[in-house]
Amino acid sequence: MIVHLDKSTGGVPAAAQAFVAAVRDRLGVDHAALFATPVAQGDGVVWTSEGDKSLNFFEFDASAQDALLLQAGSILADIRRVAESENGVIRQYFPGMHQIPSLDCLFGVDGRAVVTRWGGAGGVDLLTGFSDRKLKSVGAVFPPLPPRLLRSALAGVGAGLLVAAVWVCLLPLPSICKVVPPLEHAHLAAEVHPAAARPPPVDDLPATKWQAHDLSMLKGCWHRLTNMVAVNIETHIPQSVALWTFCFDDRGDGGQQTLQYTNNSICKGRFTSHFEGDTLIIEADRCLSISTGQNFLATTYRCTRLDQEKASCLGYTNDPRYSNHDKPSEGLFQRSAVSTL
Repeated sequence: MIVHLDKSTGGVPAAAQAFVAAVRDRLGVDHAALFATPVAQGDGVVWTSEGDKSLNFFEFDASAQDALLLQAGSILADIRRVAESENGVIRQYFPGMHQIPSLDCLFGVDGRAVVTRWGGAGGVDLLTGFSDRKLKSVGAVFPPLPPRLLRSALAGVGAGLLVAAVWVCLLPLPSICKVVPPLEHAHLAAEVHPAAARPPPVDDLPATKWQAHDLSMLKGCWHRLTNMVAVNIETHIPQSVALWTFCFDDRGDGGQQTLQYTNNSICKGRFTSHFEGDTLIIEADRCLSISTGQNFLATTYRCTRLDQEKASCLGYTNDPRYSNHDKPSEGLFQRSAVSTL
């Protein structure tokens, strides 16, 4: 039986089918079932799932709400591990897939967690604050006759759970944005589901080449995995970044930075790179979005090698149009499934 959980405006999220198919192939149908199926209908999208009984998050008591959040967080933590360790479709699209606009988009269907409106602008990151507590069954808390689904105005509930970098937009036009530190830092404890078997990690950042300051090891594209939400200070509306890549040329001393938002707007800008001691320096020009007229401020990234796969980069605003003394924002980078400029 197919249940209709939600309806939203706009279109089906880009790459939705490919992402869910990859999750199903890699981790199984139970993990893929977390994501409600988006079906285009008229000028909007209907979000459906297989099942008999469904309730919205706010129709559960506190204990069952906790269980839903734990189930969703546990499944997403498994997917995150694959995204961090394997180069493929899951890594490419995961940063834009674990956030939902509000907890109104979280449901219980026959005792399992299901999310709607995923892949769009996020206000709640379901991985935030996830703890390794025993999962509870929510199947037993369904009443015999489900009450009317609540469509409350609590669109902002859970905003305190948001983990993201905040991008401050300045006026007048063209809009200029800068990165500032995350609103809060998530502590991700050990997850409940054991990690699925995976191939050994690829040595994308060899220690010997990093210590030799060999920029050629950077050739290709690198994907940012953390702090992927922008907030406009004029409207206070968050906007998720679905894909954020640095694509290096063959020599590794320059390339192009690209940010693709979940609303499909894109900004692009050039950068150069060099080493200062054992720190990789990336000098990124303003990132211009032709469709919106927005710019991201020129930013200097100072990157340190974490292991053979990942680097941590602190971003410092470096733009003559904006002077600030904010603390830098940290982003985790890993080689992307995208391989060309």
